Amino acid sequence: MIATRPAVEAAYQLLDLSDGADFHEVRARFRALVKTVHPDTAAPTPETLARLQGLLGAYDTLRQHAPRRHELVVSPDLARRGGVRTVRIDQREVLVRLPAGASSGMVLTPIGDPGWRILLQVDADAAAGATPAGGADIDACAEALDLADDAASVLRAFCDRYVRASPSARLARWARTGAA
Repeated sequence: MIATRPAVEAAYQLLDLSDGADFHEVRARFRALVKTVHPDTAAPTPETLARLQGLLGAYDTLRQHAPRRHELVVSPDLARRGGVRTVRIDQREVLVRLPAGASSGMVLTPIGDPGWRILLQVDADAAAGATPAGGADIDACAEALDLADDAASVLRAFCDRYVRASPSARLARWARTGAA
């Protein structure tokens, strides 16, 4: 079922949520509202049953269209530097760009997947890796090279996983060349 944008907005309004609230908020609000009109807790009048039916319809619409939330914990050093990370969500990996100077509570969207929201948490227990003031230029260069290597390795791993030839393509190549 593909809902139109007005139907999604109406579902958010029926649940008294801001437009774009994630599915975690939708589910919590739905459960709270259903408890007030469910036939086990309220008299089954036509009004309460109609309200329950409306809530069920809104929940069904938002279950398919509300963004999902995932938490990502990073070190303070990575949050300060920024970079690109792969995150495993629902049996697959997505790329997330961390802006330099990221902080806890920041909400990010994975590259190419607007249906998810990544809630960033900076782990305060991790070592921050301070640089000494004497060799700041050398340390800055080394840090930039480390950041470039990290980004390159993440991109390389992503390409290896998703751009690699499929089994059928490898079989076809084997059949053409006659070698494994």
